[in-house]
Amino acid sequence: MIKNFTLPGKLVILLSLFTYFFSFSSQGQATPPKMKFSQPQLVSGIDGQKNATYKFTNVIPGVDAFVKIESLVNGAILVNIDDSTLGYYDAWQPSVGGPGVYGSSYIKWDLEFKTTSGTSYKFPLIDASAVDIDGDEVRVREFVDVNGQSSYEIPNQVPSLLTVSIVSDIDNIYGDDPSSVNLHALGPVNNRTGIDTISEDVRIDYHFKNKSKIKIYTGSQIDSNGTTGAIYTNRYFCIYFIKIDAMFSILPITYQSFDAIFNNNKVNLSWLTDAQNRHDYFEIERSFDQKEFKTIGLIMGAQTTNGVSSKYNFKDGDLELTAHKEAYYRLKHIDMNGNFSYSNIKMVLMNTFKMNIQVMPNPYMDKLSVNFVSDAIGTAEVRLLNLSGSLMKRIQCTITRGYNNVQLKDLNSQSPGLYTVNVIVNGKVIETQKLIKQ
Repeated sequence: MIKNFTLPGKLVILLSLFTYFFSFSSQGQATPPKMKFSQPQLVSGIDGQKNATYKFTNVIPGVDAFVKIESLVNGAILVNIDDSTLGYYDAWQPSVGGPGVYGSSYIKWDLEFKTTSGTSYKFPLIDASAVDIDGDEVRVREFVDVNGQSSYEIPNQVPSLLTVSIVSDIDNIYGDDPSSVNLHALGPVNNRTGIDTISEDVRIDYHFKNKSKIKIYTGSQIDSNGTTGAIYTNRYFCIYFIKIDAMFSILPITYQSFDAIFNNNKVNLSWLTDAQNRHDYFEIERSFDQKEFKTIGLIMGAQTTNGVSSKYNFKDGDLELTAHKEAYYRLKHIDMNGNFSYSNIKMVLMNTFKMNIQVMPNPYMDKLSVNFVSDAIGTAEVRLLNLSGSLMKRIQCTITRGYNNVQLKDLNSQSPGLYTVNVIVNGKVIETQKLIKQ
């Protein structure tokens, strides 16, 4: 799935882990809980590198999940271990990039479950639904492999576009994979826009039995079909821990943007959503430790709606902000049926984070150049907006430690006037400037 949420191609792996606690009855009834993957912590290794291990605490009460990069194959890179920009807050949502050349690249993951005391925890049954295994409409296809599943199935409500095959497990580096072959589900080049659970023509469901560990591969295949030009291979994966079937689907709210900016001792929150979502209201939640969130406000309706998007704003001027160096915000969306979901979390630094940003030229004509030095790898995004707040241009890219340059090109068609540019580095808005278009 493309990490930039204005680009097509979204691979959503909805991995639903169900623990069946058998009663003493003769039929062995089970109660499948929903798991929650959020706020991972790097517990060993180097972030984004082979053998890096991330801990998700209390995916169910008393059980933690450890996600390890077993291998990065053919130039695959980890862009973000858990990106909640799109999809579902309770899901594990890694973003995976590639080298942008013909062929396949992927990350092989080890998922292991342990009790909070460190003892291995075995689930009698794990169900996994991989949804939106699609492409970029040009030449990129997404795929997911699993190893050691007991069975799988494809929804029969619509004709499937997936190609499912058995392939040799050539990446068994440690020799501990349960099977010598993988189940390989390759998506089409066709794109399914949005992230939801009802794209049944590009979905496959897996079943595992008596597992404390899961082997899963997430990657992309680039076809050599004669098309020329750059290949964007950052793909977005959503691993959601709830069973998906024909009678149950989840339609998340689509956030086109969500920003939190500290200015004049206040935090200004603003977000854009798809105008077609079934909104009821939002609760704005704040935390100073990322653990305990409290509701600080309600938004009952959009400030503006243009038929395509709805715009919301909220200002947090609480004096308590002055006693902290940083604050964390998230949005709780409640729909008309009473269902709710969370946005990604935004961190705001209260005048403690400074980065030397240069946006030039100003005034500009056909292009803009953004130069800065970053102390960490990750992603940068530059947004150009007009005076009404409408998005005119968005560029997203992977950044490295040290000097970085992001360019916005082909701006000749814009009308002369005043514009605003937002620079976002690793999910934080670090610069906002006003620019003049000649």
